[in-house]
Amino acid sequence: MMKKMNKSCFKVFIISILTMFVYSSCNEKLKNEGFYTGWAIEDITPEGPVSLQGQFYERISEYVQSPLKATALAVEYSDGKETKEQAIMVSLDVVGVQKSLQDTLRLIVRDKIPDFDTRKLFLNATHTHSSFRAGMQSEDVEMLLDKLSKVVISAWKSREPSGISFGLGYAVVGHCRRVKYSDGTAEMYGSTVRPDFLGIEGPSDPGVDMLFTWNLNGKLTGVVMNVSCPAQVTEAKYYVSADYWSEVRKHLAERFSEEVYVLPQIGAAGDQSPRNLPQGYKAGEPNMWDIPGIIEIGNRLMKTFDDVYPEAKKSIQTKPVFRHIVEDITFPVRIYTEDEYKKATMLVNEIRSREPVDPNSPESAWNRFLKEMKDNEKIWEYGPWDNKKSDYGVLRAHEGVIRGYESQVNDPGYTSEIHMIRLGDVALVSNPFELFVDYGLRITGRSKSKQVFIIELCGDSGGYVPTVEAVKGGGYSGITTRIGPPGGDLLVDKTVSIINTLWETD
Repeated sequence: MMKKMNKSCFKVFIISILTMFVYSSCNEKLKNEGFYTGWAIEDITPEGPVSLQGQFYERISEYVQSPLKATALAVEYSDGKETKEQAIMVSLDVVGVQKSLQDTLRLIVRDKIPDFDTRKLFLNATHTHSSFRAGMQSEDVEMLLDKLSKVVISAWKSREPSGISFGLGYAVVGHCRRVKYSDGTAEMYGSTVRPDFLGIEGPSDPGVDMLFTWNLNGKLTGVVMNVSCPAQVTEAKYYVSADYWSEVRKHLAERFSEEVYVLPQIGAAGDQSPRNLPQGYKAGEPNMWDIPGIIEIGNRLMKTFDDVYPEAKKSIQTKPVFRHIVEDITFPVRIYTEDEYKKATMLVNEIRSREPVDPNSPESAWNRFLKEMKDNEKIWEYGPWDNKKSDYGVLRAHEGVIRGYESQVNDPGYTSEIHMIRLGDVALVSNPFELFVDYGLRITGRSKSKQVFIIELCGDSGGYVPTVEAVKGGGYSGITTRIGPPGGDLLVDKTVSIINTLWETD
């Protein structure tokens, strides 16, 4: 009788354990269903002096004004059984990234996060000129790949149930830097005191798009902030700097007791800079070529953050629509005319005819350019200190025209990977270019999404994409580009088409 009782109790015990296991498993599936985000950040500041990229001439850093960061945001939606969609976005405080770096990073992390589709990982640069170029040829590539793999893996593994919300604010950050003259020409950072000054070539975009992430207790965990202006206040200085994004990070750290991440993105801003050229410094604006400028812009961005934050906190979504499309697009190369080729050849030959036999001579175009720049640094409070209309500047631009003309017949075009993401009511779209702001406005205006986060310098460095007006005006950023206005038109049309397709399925 006792043995039967023991067997009966044992059966009940086993059934109870199995029931608890099944119940627990069901709860685990239910718990795993939903929207997840994960954040991570790594310091990518090289040790010691570094060659600062972004100008015609080399600058060696003397100290670190603010550390460079790599920030990652991992996003996932699961139905409790399988992953339905995912993305990892990584922002770097660097001049630009190269495709080879992104490809290598994907190979490194592929086996370490096997539940993630590495094609849905992409990098973007903040385009600070007080940093290094993130490529496989960089002497800091081992350090960079190590830090990038850590930040990607950490962000993915730290995913937790989350909510998101969005907001649009306004801050004066970027201004068009191309100045028009009455003879039909345009010049980047051109003088506005000349009597033939007609105006500024293009618009600016003061919109600041923000994507907020929250834990399920309603605490802010991070913000994606998209600004149509490169981080280039300190573009010609001799120190390492994350530029105005360092101030945004500092303010967020002061504002919140727990760590809140910021993932910086640069919108369409190929013709933008942080400087109001016609106004100059007449009204006492802070020096937009040095630290006072990054402090000012940091304050402006935090003010718009404060304006948007309260409403964003009231509109958190925990089940947003999430779709991510990756597509390879081939852009046609810019076609130079025979007249453009002949003009460029004439200018180059004329300057070359005056070059001394000894390339190291102080009278060479290059050395005269350097001397003028160094002299200007000693006497001018504000930049730009280099002269892109010098003989060297003319050579550099028009030799590019010659190369483009001679190669365009056999050039198959420029193929780049483009990401289109829908998160709730907004879209995030990538491109590898320094895209003039007009193209970004066209994408935003024609899209069905409530907001569009246009992210330039993603996954590669495709160079400027000027407008038709910029090509006519010439000048640096208008003369020599691999992609011309037809390529910009293609990007606009493709991006708008795919965004609108993501909304048509509702």
